[in-house]
Amino acid sequence: MDREEPKLEKWRAAVTTDLGSPDIGVSLRALLAMTFDDPDPRRVEAVLLNCLSPEADPQIRALAVTCLGHVGRIHRAVSADVVQRLEALLDDPALGGTAEDALGDIAAFAGEGPK
Repeated sequence: MDREEPKLEKWRAAVTTDLGSPDIGVSLRALLAMTFDDPDPRRVEAVLLNCLSPEADPQIRALAVTCLGHVGRIHRAVSADVVQRLEALLDDPALGGTAEDALGDIAAFAGEGPK
């Protein structure tokens, strides 16, 4: 096992705890930290897609959409599921514009499209 692996798993556990915090600011910061600092884009995508649940806080949902665009920019690729979920949000009155921006980031930075 890589020396860094236990440290990464401990950090991931802390971020996961923070994502469930009743303090929305803590949850939002955790979402950003995970997006920018977790080296596994598929893990990040899974968490972000989970955050799109209609039951999730509207601020969490909006930031998750933005962060999906960041995943495309940072890792230069996203899964086809991410693109489909964002496209499904285009007509959403609250998230449509944010989804459009995220898809634009993915198109601009992921070049060859979904992975």
